[in-house]
Amino acid sequence: RQFAEHPEVRYGITAMCIGIGMGGTVIWENPQWNGESK
Repeated sequence: RQFAEHPEVRYGITAMCIGIGMGGTVIWENPQWNGESK
């Protein structure tokens, strides 16, 4: 939803901790990004 509201943003990141030294990270690419400069 936030990518659709902000098409000028190309990437996003999500990180989470699940305890005992483990976790995960995801890098998202915005499908609404059109590559145009402002």
